[in-house]
Amino acid sequence: MPTIVINPGATIFVTGVNGLIGSHVADQLLKKGYNVRGAVRDIVKSKWLSDYFNGKYQGVKFELVAVPDMAVEGCYDDVVKGTEGFVHVASPLNGEDPNIVIPTAVNAGLNALKASAKTPSIKRVVYTSSSIAATFASNGTEKVLDQTSYNEDGIAKGWKHPENEPDFMRGFYIYAALKTEAEKACWKWVEENKPGFVFNSILPNINHSKVLVPEEQGTPSTIAWGKLAFEGGERFQQISHMLQPQYFISTEDCALLHISALIYAEVGPERVFGFAAPWDFNQLLAVYRKEYPTRTFPDDVPGLVTDGTKPPRERAEEVLKWVKEGGEGWDSLEKSVKEMAEQFV
Repeated sequence: MPTIVINPGATIFVTGVNGLIGSHVADQLLKKGYNVRGAVRDIVKSKWLSDYFNGKYQGVKFELVAVPDMAVEGCYDDVVKGTEGFVHVASPLNGEDPNIVIPTAVNAGLNALKASAKTPSIKRVVYTSSSIAATFASNGTEKVLDQTSYNEDGIAKGWKHPENEPDFMRGFYIYAALKTEAEKACWKWVEENKPGFVFNSILPNINHSKVLVPEEQGTPSTIAWGKLAFEGGERFQQISHMLQPQYFISTEDCALLHISALIYAEVGPERVFGFAAPWDFNQLLAVYRKEYPTRTFPDDVPGLVTDGTKPPRERAEEVLKWVKEGGEGWDSLEKSVKEMAEQFV
């Protein structure tokens, strides 16, 4: 068994704790006996999260702290005191001005690292990156990823939108650029400053499966794409032709990768690729039709080609098995999509 370096009972700081991934990270930490201090912009608007966690778990503590602007220098310095781990999930999702959102993402990541370096109790820092920080989907062409793979094409397209691309792709490319530049900046800072903590990054592909508190969170992030496929319509037709087949990961597996990278000595410093298995919209629709045979769904999307990207997913699954109950591997696509669809009915 791997060696635990942050024991249950410790307090872990989690940013973006009210979001899709951040809430699942907090949930799994609390389930495993850790206390969680979660950062949000507005405590009052996120009170539902405290009510949810403190009603669900006894013997552990969940608390909220306000960080109105994660790009402000020193914003985390005081609120991380007394914690042993930092999981930085928060990120600007997208935006129309790369001059604003890309520096915001970079500065937020660096602020997390700098605050952790000033806090002697912090042993490990985990950064939520994205598959898109390594590559775009390959459209069937084989592309091998490794620890050095970064989406330089995404950076270029984020800063200068291609003239031959539709305008609705602008936010997508800016998101690719901000995730790539932010992760690169974090690794560069760690290399140059050699802090006393271990740094790991998680690169999850599209998240399917459960939203933790759908009554409050709705259908956030990539879950919205699953709902578009469930409901059909013009917006689904647009997104289904924009979004190439790629890989997926369940929301719980994504959270557990973060925790494994946080608590185990044998993980890191490294990039952990959260690519469970390939998927496309037609596979998604097939699960929907099987589970809801009386419901009408969109027709299959023509011309889809399986993603040829080859990530080091075996290492990620090894890391996942260490922390997952029963030592199980990746959640299947069918299980993940069934759990996701239950929230749309």
